Amino acid sequence: MSARSAAIIGSIVLGLTFGSAGASGAVTAGEDRVLGPAGYKSLYLGQPEAAAEATGLLVDKQTGQRCHYYYLHPSEGQTNVGSGVFVDPGRGVTMIGGTVKSHTPEGITLGSRFGEVRAAYPDMRRLPPLTWVYRAAVAGNEDARYRFAFDEAGRVADFALEAAEMGACG
Repeated sequence: MSARSAAIIGSIVLGLTFGSAGASGAVTAGEDRVLGPAGYKSLYLGQPEAAAEATGLLVDKQTGQRCHYYYLHPSEGQTNVGSGVFVDPGRGVTMIGGTVKSHTPEGITLGSRFGEVRAAYPDMRRLPPLTWVYRAAVAGNEDARYRFAFDEAGRVADFALEAAEMGACG
């Protein structure tokens, strides 16, 4: 495992890299797997935990002392290790991780190239001290942002929609 992959897992909980696996930006028309601007399907940032659980999209609850963590249902697509849904019991859902089946409204998904992401999000900025993790504004939701992690080949290895205020999950 590369140092970059280990840092993605350990430092930001955004997961292992897929390398160059995954097609770039391939989105099938009619799919309802858009991550953003407020959430994913019936799961929304800020949604209370009980309501989020009631969507049927969450499985395998893991409770920390202050932040709860879930995986998306396997039917939603594979996620990276460490990527999932974070819930602050007082703030509700604070982060929703992307899957191999989901995409941003601009068509960015796992495997998208750095240049494609930069073109879709010209305001994208590196998240220091990590050189391969970037943040971008979410059009239509000033209280959210996207986070993209890139692998050594310059492809999206992980992405998430997160609340600007992560509470206990930040």
